[in-house]
Amino acid sequence: MYRTKSVIFIFLCFIGISGYSQTQYYVSTLAGDSTGLAQGFDSNAGYRNGVSTQALFNNPTGLAIDTAGQYVYVADTRNNIIRKVAIPSGYVTTIAGDTTDIKKGLDSNIGYHNSTNPFAAKFSNPWGICVDDTGNVYVADTYNNVIRKIWVSGGVTTYAGSDSGFAGFVNGPNAKAEFYLPLSLAIDKSGNIYVADNGNNSIREISVSGVVTTVAGTGPTDSTGSYIDGPIDSAAFYDIYGITLGKAGDIYVSQFGSNVNAIRRIYNGRVTTYAGFDTAGMDTDVLSESQVPVGYRNGKNGAVKGDTLITGVLFNGPTGLAFDTSGNLMIADEYNNAIRKFKASDSVVSTFAGKDTVSTFGFLNGVDSLAQFFNPMGLVADKKGNFFVADLGNNVIRAISTKPNFTGVPSITKPGYKLSVYPNPCTDRLNIVSSFNGNAMLLDITGRVVWTSSNFVSPYTLSTSGISPGMYFLRITSESATEISKVEVTR
Repeated sequence: MYRTKSVIFIFLCFIGISGYSQTQYYVSTLAGDSTGLAQGFDSNAGYRNGVSTQALFNNPTGLAIDTAGQYVYVADTRNNIIRKVAIPSGYVTTIAGDTTDIKKGLDSNIGYHNSTNPFAAKFSNPWGICVDDTGNVYVADTYNNVIRKIWVSGGVTTYAGSDSGFAGFVNGPNAKAEFYLPLSLAIDKSGNIYVADNGNNSIREISVSGVVTTVAGTGPTDSTGSYIDGPIDSAAFYDIYGITLGKAGDIYVSQFGSNVNAIRRIYNGRVTTYAGFDTAGMDTDVLSESQVPVGYRNGKNGAVKGDTLITGVLFNGPTGLAFDTSGNLMIADEYNNAIRKFKASDSVVSTFAGKDTVSTFGFLNGVDSLAQFFNPMGLVADKKGNFFVADLGNNVIRAISTKPNFTGVPSITKPGYKLSVYPNPCTDRLNIVSSFNGNAMLLDITGRVVWTSSNFVSPYTLSTSGISPGMYFLRITSESATEISKVEVTR
């Protein structure tokens, strides 16, 4: 599966969970076979329906929940199908998409086909998903550049966008409108659907009357990565991913790309930076030419004066967005392998799930401060205060709740293994000391393997003189364990 704009979609991240209030939260697996993950393997991608512990997914991304809180709907992106997970049992079924080939172990079910038989329909990298009050499911069929509808009665149709699947930036009646790599969806109480139109750098609205309009954004011509707050007719976006709606009719979107890592708010005809650093005082030229800082820092939003950043909150890959029952915004911070929380009462960002200072990816259930994730993407909350995460890298759906075992599946614990690297940062060499041997990999932040050893034996000295400066992840895997350490190479 691939990210839009020709960027490889698979990212290597891990998250755990750290509570920041009196309420203790736990992470457990709602659905997905995690047997191999607990042993340090990552080969659980596949397709299988059934009970929670036996189901298989292949790069799940978007999530939605029905109004009754009975099901979590999943855009199973690389399988090109839409799944449904029962709450709280975790039983998985397929509701739409041709599974004939994937049942044979093939991946040739990608396509664009509507049908009265939902299992004859074809999708192409579906991502975003939402559900209306009557149970109809809407899907951002990303690579087909359309929004599809899965009717309660079972059929699949094109709800908005060109039947040809052509990419474009056209408003008007649903059948004549055009999108360009639509990613995420949100639906309001009236049934209007809002689209994070990634390729068009815009937020679009599909009204219940069947008309597509642009809410904010300048369209596909703005490819410089501009980041401009202000009136909606002049505000600029780039690389929009997540979208959610507030109670006041406001819209929140996450931006995640080569030079944007922030949460924007659209309200009363204006676009502002809601979380991340504040662009007030930074002129357009600076915004276009300078990278918006990335990193991992909690606290209050920073501010910018001229071209000088006053340090504040930093994100590194915000994607899924959801509000909790108190109106706080939860953010899936993918590259930081964490779920972050923007507290509405004081505008402070903290870590809700994952380590609050260091990115750690893996698979581990349990109390919030110990749990680990791998590529958290989709995020949705129910009315009871539970959260569900599409753990893309682990190919499972996780639950974050006050229950130690949301479905009754035992939490997975982890032996006390150790991995040490020094010096870190390093220049020409890195010393590696591990409490176990096995397979070793050094990967950059996009998941590209820059060094590997299938017969790693500790201790080991790795020459880094030929490796470009930057941030990397060292991963050591054996039959019983996986340990990861962040490594920085400098010159």
